[in-house]
Amino acid sequence: MSVQQAFSDLLDELEQDGLKDTDEIFSRMQAQYGIRHQCYINLSLAGGKQNVLDVMHSFPEDFVNIYKTKLYIGDPIMHAALIGIKPVDWQERRRNAPAAEKVFTVAAEFGISDTGMTIPLLCRGNQAAMFSINVDMSPEEWSRYRKEVIGELQVLATYLHSARQEGAQESILADLTARESEVLTWTAAGKSYWEISMILGISERTVRFFMTNARQKLGVVTNSQAVALAVSRGIIPL
Repeated sequence: MSVQQAFSDLLDELEQDGLKDTDEIFSRMQAQYGIRHQCYINLSLAGGKQNVLDVMHSFPEDFVNIYKTKLYIGDPIMHAALIGIKPVDWQERRRNAPAAEKVFTVAAEFGISDTGMTIPLLCRGNQAAMFSINVDMSPEEWSRYRKEVIGELQVLATYLHSARQEGAQESILADLTARESEVLTWTAAGKSYWEISMILGISERTVRFFMTNARQKLGVVTNSQAVALAVSRGIIPL
């Protein structure tokens, strides 16, 4: 199958409503584009903190653990992807940002080269998402490959991101009770626990209980994070 046909087939599937098996699409993208390692990550930036909402990757787990604990905060590639909108070429960033050397020195121990790129993805609200690929190629091959496939990968990664968000939203909506959604909505409107208890005709303690449940289901630790995430995913209205 040609790369062009593979792109058309993948895009057709990603455009379908209610797509469920995004893991399978992710794996096919890796195989059909000759990608050695790849990663999709979606982050919440609510409250000035970065919390992982969703992630898929094929990098070695031992490297990922080291990266998360020792390299992530100082990674100039991640920083560039978080604040920019154009794809970040790893080799170019390595040349221009000395701090990247530490990341790639460790990565080399796991057979991971600097031949790759990170594509920022469009997000709503206090979120950031990106898709990264790593390939085994000479600099000349990489230059040609990047020019040939970057547009296709940007499109596929955008649709993959959308499908993952829709799936996560449906899952949260299914989990949240009507009362939990009501409490979230009134919290987003700036109401206190006491005010919400008066509006809904329940005790303040019960309001706290519903809000605690909502935070846990959303995977956040504060009410402001819960509201930001719920609004960004369309779970509650603005």
